[in-house]
Amino acid sequence: MGKTAIITDSSCDYTPARAAQAGFSVVPLGVTFEDGSTYRDGVDLSSEQFFQKLAASKTLPRTSQPSLDDWMEAFRRHEDCDDIICITISSKLSGSITGAFLARRMLREEGFRPHIHLVDSLNASAAVALFAVEAARMAQEGRGVQEILLRLNDMQSRVGVYFIIDSLEYLRKGGRIGSVTMLAGKLMGIKPVLTLRRGEAAGIDKARGVQAGCKKLVDHFLTHAADLHRVTVISSCAPERVKTISLMLQRHISDIEITPVEIGAAIGTYIGPGGIALAYEEKQARW
Repeated sequence: MGKTAIITDSSCDYTPARAAQAGFSVVPLGVTFEDGSTYRDGVDLSSEQFFQKLAASKTLPRTSQPSLDDWMEAFRRHEDCDDIICITISSKLSGSITGAFLARRMLREEGFRPHIHLVDSLNASAAVALFAVEAARMAQEGRGVQEILLRLNDMQSRVGVYFIIDSLEYLRKGGRIGSVTMLAGKLMGIKPVLTLRRGEAAGIDKARGVQAGCKKLVDHFLTHAADLHRVTVISSCAPERVKTISLMLQRHISDIEITPVEIGAAIGTYIGPGGIALAYEEKQARW
């Protein structure tokens, strides 16, 4: 069985060290602040440092996908493999997969030996990491590349990330709001409950206050999750909300394994501070 490498972009919100531990590698996206300073997501700037800079910034920073050279360098590190599976943030939110596609084409023209397979996760943040972790697990077990790709294709319509945020303003300013209405965000105390549907942000519910919003996230997980013993809790500079939602989950499932993930710069630019989310695979396809 040929050797398969797994790569994703830093939208997965795993640090390079954490990703390496899980068996995959990360290509960083970039973020540029109003003073012109540019940082590599998860490499030059931690989650905590990013939100400190965001709070001090008068304008929304600009995010950028990995460059063509970044992708080519990342692929070349695995030239001893037979196959490389590259999993990216939703193509509806970023051009990351386009850069990977161009890098693959250029490497093919150079005679690069490994086959590069591109997978659009149709997701963001640690929901992307769920794809990478699963692909790495299967590769380590010696599963064939086609079997892994079929599994990832199935996950596209089964993995979901559900979140509440303090303000839709970051999404609006960044042009990532899609079909989400601003109305819920303007009503006093109302928090929109959001997801990514076919790769785009969509509102599915609303709650009066964070506590009620967390309960809706937990109820959705208990109803729809394929595995009630594992869940990823994602947050943007909101430790108290992580504690709140973790306690809610543990009241229902005492032996639940909770994986905490801090949102980095690439996703945090559009979510802002105070966000809380759950990511998991569902029993039935979402579309």
